[in-house]
Amino acid sequence: MSAQPVVTARPAPSPLALPLTAPATTDSFPHEAKKSVPPTTSAVPKPPAESKFPQRGFRPIMPANPDKTDAGKPAEGSLTLPRSEGSAAKDEDDFDSAPPPITRDNQLPRTEAIPKITPGDVTVPQLVELGVYAPLRRKVGTPATFQIAIRNTGDRPQEQLVIRCRFDDTFAFSGSDKQEVRRTLDHLGPGETRDMALTLSSDVVGSHCCWFVVSRLEGAEEVELTSKQVCVDYVVRQVDIEIVGPHQRTEGSRAEFTVNLTNTSDRSIRDARVVVTYDKALLPRELSEGADQRPGQLTWTLGELPSSEQVQLQLEFECRTQAHRACLTVEVQGTNLSNNTDEACVEIVPVRGTLDLRVSDDVDPLPVGKVGKFQITVENIGLQAARRVALEATATENLKIVAAHVRSAGSDVPLSHKLDGNKIVFDLMDQLDPGTHLVYTIEVEALRKGTAEVRASLTSGLSSTPVLTAEPTIIVP
Repeated sequence: MSAQPVVTARPAPSPLALPLTAPATTDSFPHEAKKSVPPTTSAVPKPPAESKFPQRGFRPIMPANPDKTDAGKPAEGSLTLPRSEGSAAKDEDDFDSAPPPITRDNQLPRTEAIPKITPGDVTVPQLVELGVYAPLRRKVGTPATFQIAIRNTGDRPQEQLVIRCRFDDTFAFSGSDKQEVRRTLDHLGPGETRDMALTLSSDVVGSHCCWFVVSRLEGAEEVELTSKQVCVDYVVRQVDIEIVGPHQRTEGSRAEFTVNLTNTSDRSIRDARVVVTYDKALLPRELSEGADQRPGQLTWTLGELPSSEQVQLQLEFECRTQAHRACLTVEVQGTNLSNNTDEACVEIVPVRGTLDLRVSDDVDPLPVGKVGKFQITVENIGLQAARRVALEATATENLKIVAAHVRSAGSDVPLSHKLDGNKIVFDLMDQLDPGTHLVYTIEVEALRKGTAEVRASLTSGLSSTPVLTAEPTIIVP
């Protein structure tokens, strides 16, 4: 990746140009695609009079009655046996009945003294997995987009699923005054993931929360399968900070983050600096030029940041070790500025099975109307050949898939593909030997501005459970 921080400003100030370079103290990876992002200048557009944020099929509904009652607990008791007498001893030749249990005073223990298995002690496999990702902080008056991913982790299809989202009355859903939205999924196949987005906004300072529930229709009832609560802190600040990056990566792979900064105040920020701190599980590999590197910290000195000026920085990290939350924190400092921070985290997981799946892009940000490439790499890291390797990929609605091809060891691989809207399915690869890899290249056209993503799903004869990963990108005007 080789890119520059993009600085956009009004005609008066001169733009900052910080080309992306690899740190001198770290190794490079020549086999990976490098990026080149030219500096651009543009004025920050005024917000539209009518919201046009994507809602992707959600529709408002009337609030549901959450009151429910639980069934009563089963009664408990004890059993007492009659005392035995010597004259009533049983015949030694009588083997038809089992001897009574040996207890003190011939009395069975009370049921509460016997170890019991209760529902709280049993771990029931979760057949539907719910992931919700949202920015940790947003400036008052700006939208917050919740990215929702629903995955069927079982080996059977899930039918008649209902997704509900109930949110605080401090949140506003464009075009409605209701505080709950819903969407139905008629069918979710084994291993299939369905993505959707919900955009809300707020004019109130504070923490505002959403409750997401996935249920299955059984007759007229909705049986809850999983749920999650996600909150966003709305704050007042002069600089709007947006961090775009992956939510999950495998150990040893790379995670790229794009940081967009906008001075939304009506005054310039003097002696502006950007300070990024990061966890030990992350190792910087490629950065926008001008970074001052110290252990666990990166600093860019911007100087004066005029009103309405935008700055973009790109950071690529190696995911060194497994971590549930490997985070980076972005803070914008200035002599007349305070309390402007945001955070983004990535989960680092071990490689599942013997096939490693990675996704990268060659241009970030991608201008509207231009074509970019996503490379999906499948590598067999096991000791045996993988058979019937199948890959499919899905792009978000603001991307259009225009072409695709497959290569291995520098040569083309004659694998056909079928395109169905924003989903592309490649033919089976009969065999992938140990230590070899396939590179699927997908060309996409940017349709409209915003955050976009390509998600890949991989299966093989070694495992029917798909391996999933995704790569986000930013589309600019």
